[in-house]
Amino acid sequence: MTRLSICMPSNRPWATSRDAIESALAYARKTGARLIVSDNSRDPEKRAQLQDRSPDLLYHYSSSEDASANCMEALSLADTPFLLPMGDDDQIHVNQGETPVDLSALPDDVVGVRPQTQIWTAKSGVCQTETYTIDGASPGERLQEFTRKVMGNNSIYYSIYRTSVFVPLLRFFAQAHPTNGGYCDWALSFALITAGRMVHDPSLIYRYDLGIWATEQGIAAASSNLYQKAGLPAGSEKFAALLRFLDVHVFTLRRSLSLAPAQRADVLLMNGRLAMAEFLQSVRTNAADYDEVVVYLAELIEQERDIQSIFHLALLMTDCIRPGLKDGYIRFFQAADAA
Repeated sequence: MTRLSICMPSNRPWATSRDAIESALAYARKTGARLIVSDNSRDPEKRAQLQDRSPDLLYHYSSSEDASANCMEALSLADTPFLLPMGDDDQIHVNQGETPVDLSALPDDVVGVRPQTQIWTAKSGVCQTETYTIDGASPGERLQEFTRKVMGNNSIYYSIYRTSVFVPLLRFFAQAHPTNGGYCDWALSFALITAGRMVHDPSLIYRYDLGIWATEQGIAAASSNLYQKAGLPAGSEKFAALLRFLDVHVFTLRRSLSLAPAQRADVLLMNGRLAMAEFLQSVRTNAADYDEVVVYLAELIEQERDIQSIFHLALLMTDCIRPGLKDGYIRFFQAADAA
């Protein structure tokens, strides 16, 4: 029985996505996984190469122009208990001699399996390898552990996850989030880790192409571009921690997230201690970079101890990022009750 689907939304033409697709197809053949490619590149060569290529490949020609919608098309085709999201500029390989994790035997409190992640650039090759796990027994402990262990990138997002956890979260995000921005991958990872532990599979190598993120100047430009592509004004990246606080808070309120009331409350408080504290520190240190309303609201939050009151004050700040954003976040908050 096939237990793993490799889900690749792909916008690149065949010339620049070929290595990623061929590596995933070779992995599928060796392990019994299935590769799903949702292709919105409009490249006829790519379509000709992949249609009816292999029983291990499900090729889907997408009419969507939107990256988020194409991602959801790829995920909607996964009918296996586990899935692995994959970029079409990355590669995956079998690490010979290592024993793979038995997905059918994973304990219920494990939400995902991270590969041996190789951070790679065209100039330097593999410059960093990551294998850390998330072992905390409680959701709040796992958020704190992830913050402590993360190594400057969000490569853990590209791991194997339970489909029953990953797809509802991404669907809610795609349907209800006020910006649906690419910068939200951090909040999504925090939300996934809230749902369970992450173990390590040494038999799976995921080569993550750092690409435009490879230099300090590239990181700054790429980060700024993610916010602007989401419809936010230039400079919005200074609100990153605030937006992550709001997103993780709302993700935690979803009905589909199976947490006891005490666990949910623990996550909300820990998220405040991590993300909101980071944002407040930024406002204190760089007050001149923020609107006077933001500075005033930050001072009110500093004096507040109730997490729901902090959330409501944070909502007010979002209109200082872009007028009307607060209303979008209110609708996002309301939608969580049915998600």
